[in-house]
Amino acid sequence: MTLSEIKALLVTADPGIKHYFSMSDAEAYSYWEETRRLPFIGSDRYDPADQAWRFYVHRYTKTEGDAIAQTIFNTLEADPRTAVSWTTDFDKSSGYIHHIFECEGY
Repeated sequence: MTLSEIKALLVTADPGIKHYFSMSDAEAYSYWEETRRLPFIGSDRYDPADQAWRFYVHRYTKTEGDAIAQTIFNTLEADPRTAVSWTTDFDKSSGYIHHIFECEGY
């Protein structure tokens, strides 16, 4: 899964998503970042078109039960090229709920 394919997939879930770190004072915002390229196992040849990435999607919202967070998860979970784990954190000082999607895309 190339970075362009990851971006295209995420934009279908949240058209306003940004690449790399983003901060906002909006009620909700999202960004994604790739963290490392993953090796393909079991292949005896190298094809530059074959890419696999570990990436994270971050959704910050002040709304409990945020529909876009659920859409991001559903989109990632439905794509057979991705594996996703969803955790949530809360920042008392800002009031933001932080949805963290840890992903691998093949």
